[in-house]
Amino acid sequence: MKRMPRWRLARFAMLAAVAVLVGTIAPSLTSSAPATAATDGQMVYPASGSIVSKVGDGCRSNYRDHDGIDISGQGGTPILAAYDGVIKTRGFSNSYGYYVDIQHTSGYVTRYAHMVAQGSVAPGAQVVRGQQIGIVGNTGASTGAHLHFEVWRNGSVYTAINQGFVCLSTVTRGGTIPLVFPGLGTAAPAPVMTGDYNGDGKADLLGVAGDSDLHFLAGNGSGGFLKGSIITSAWGIHRHLTHTDLNGDGRSDMLVARSDGVLEYYAGNTSGGFGAYGTPGSGWYGMLHVTSGADFTGDSHQDVLGVSAAGVLTIYRGNGTGALPGPHTVAGSGWNTIRFIAGGDFNGDRLGDIMAVGNDGNLYFYPGLGGRFGTRVTIGSGWGAMTAFTGGVDYNGDKNADLIARTSSGELYLYPGDGTGRVRGGTLIGSGWGGYLQIE
Repeated sequence: MKRMPRWRLARFAMLAAVAVLVGTIAPSLTSSAPATAATDGQMVYPASGSIVSKVGDGCRSNYRDHDGIDISGQGGTPILAAYDGVIKTRGFSNSYGYYVDIQHTSGYVTRYAHMVAQGSVAPGAQVVRGQQIGIVGNTGASTGAHLHFEVWRNGSVYTAINQGFVCLSTVTRGGTIPLVFPGLGTAAPAPVMTGDYNGDGKADLLGVAGDSDLHFLAGNGSGGFLKGSIITSAWGIHRHLTHTDLNGDGRSDMLVARSDGVLEYYAGNTSGGFGAYGTPGSGWYGMLHVTSGADFTGDSHQDVLGVSAAGVLTIYRGNGTGALPGPHTVAGSGWNTIRFIAGGDFNGDRLGDIMAVGNDGNLYFYPGLGGRFGTRVTIGSGWGAMTAFTGGVDYNGDKNADLIARTSSGELYLYPGDGTGRVRGGTLIGSGWGGYLQIE
């Protein structure tokens, strides 16, 4: 069967053009400020320099359409996390250059832009206040070395950040910002989970339809999905459609096994489509199961799990670049008694776990222990009639990894995770899903 060109995979979003600009100042590798877990709700200045622009304020009695604080000068010096949180995004855009987003508690997100290079901490990893996350640079739409610092809360620019900065004054990296941030606490935010393909913060699905078209089904954030739109065609000859973030940029990528056994990798781009393409392995078509979506080794990079025809489970170690260089780890045998598997952090400890449906119809939870899995726990029965199974993603917006399963009659059910390695009762979220060959 003739395959469609790979560029068709981005037909519902233009490919992002990436212009890589590298700073000319040798980067500093250390920070003078101590990195300690925050307990007081106070953010710190993420960089040193002069305040040359604020939100909507050009700092020279002029309005400026601007969403953040510009701290000018001292290129090549460290950028610190303003507060405890989890790396949400590590990316590049033509306007921000290299940037990092950190998710904090109470709906706060901070952004650090125009960095000299990619951030030093992978998405999904937890950071503490004062920890170095990058280096001041001059990438993107920038006219000189500086840090562009934004604060958002509940999806809107937090304009009150202006009160913590004085135009044309000088601030010192690691010093306390003189501003109260309501609700900013010390509880660890939920880890970042893959499955959001269009960048709207809601988990989506991909599906291979009966006519071999690959569909994108946008999530509504409460466990439901919109009508599918066609991404490309001639995908009926593929197997093991899998969601992942294999390049560590905080955007959802896609894996699929070709009929010749080659594992294909499609990187999610900044517009919600797929861009960079790679082939990180061979011999994957004959696998019984393939899943990803979590860090199964504890090194802050997402990995891929594969079960061979003989039932051997192997962890294929990722390195955050879209490749699977290894070393790979055999994590068990006897998995040929399993019908479905889904990977994700189901108990909130930031290590990848497995949910699996056995040939006996039971639902099992295998806790991840970093390079291996603990003794399985039976958490349900009656799953033997399911014809599709996926998960490890927060589909309903409660910050816990959920499961989705399809019945033989084509009904789709959401099983919300409770954050402890168990799931609650199923909720019907759709019918007429029987025509999909694969759902992921």
